[in-house]
Amino acid sequence: MNIVTTTSVFPVGYSASMALHRLSRVGFSHLDMAFDYCSKPDHPFMGENWREWASEVRQEADSLGVRYTHAHASGNVASRGIATLRCFEACRILGIRYLVIHPLHMQDGTVITDDDDFIRINAESVRGLLPYAEENGVTILSENLLWGASVRPAAIARLVETVNHPNFGWCFDTGHAHCEGISMACLREIKTAPVSLHVQDNCGGHGKDEHLIPGDGTVDWKEFLDLLLEIGYKGELVLEAHHQSLDAADENRETILSELLHRAERMNEYFCRKKNLG
Repeated sequence: MNIVTTTSVFPVGYSASMALHRLSRVGFSHLDMAFDYCSKPDHPFMGENWREWASEVRQEADSLGVRYTHAHASGNVASRGIATLRCFEACRILGIRYLVIHPLHMQDGTVITDDDDFIRINAESVRGLLPYAEENGVTILSENLLWGASVRPAAIARLVETVNHPNFGWCFDTGHAHCEGISMACLREIKTAPVSLHVQDNCGGHGKDEHLIPGDGTVDWKEFLDLLLEIGYKGELVLEAHHQSLDAADENRETILSELLHRAERMNEYFCRKKNLG
């Protein structure tokens, strides 16, 4: 598997160019662009020359031998502002195939708890975004969240089955599931497998969504990797373990990010070894 990290390991407003160079120096060669960290009015992504900004970032990435493969959008599937809609064309410019957009977990100020309502409401919103996805060669990914019906990976998978479109899939977030007390074994029972992952750790027990480096919480990573092998997972190992880097002093970030990469490499070695053993 390719190892991918989100660029949200750096604070909101941090230069995309600087993040690219620092992550490359640590050893990351595949990145997830955090567009949700680029939605402040003074960010180049929100300015008039946003296409030029994206092209320059792509050129820098190419010069460093780094690929952007994933992105995370601002807003949710019901959002139609420029911070969300620009993500699609920016993904095309950057060469990104997968764009995670949160499902809508509330309506009229109330959390959606019924799976059927959740699927009906979100399917309608997703269909409204599919023309943008098709035009730019992007696959929208929904993900399991922390509220109401959105916590259930099976409901997210059913949403994908309902929309039934090649440009729509789902991403399994390990930390969200663990935080909500949902066993990773749920993947065994879900017919439609996740296309991608958000890999992060926490201490479980309906506690805080801590976005820790794998191994710094209580997720059983061996069990999880074995499950990925069992379901025939073919995607990338996408790390969303950013809080420790965000909370650190800037001069300590690369040490933390090096440890994040080291842990991911160990996970990938285990996965590949067992896969090759058959």
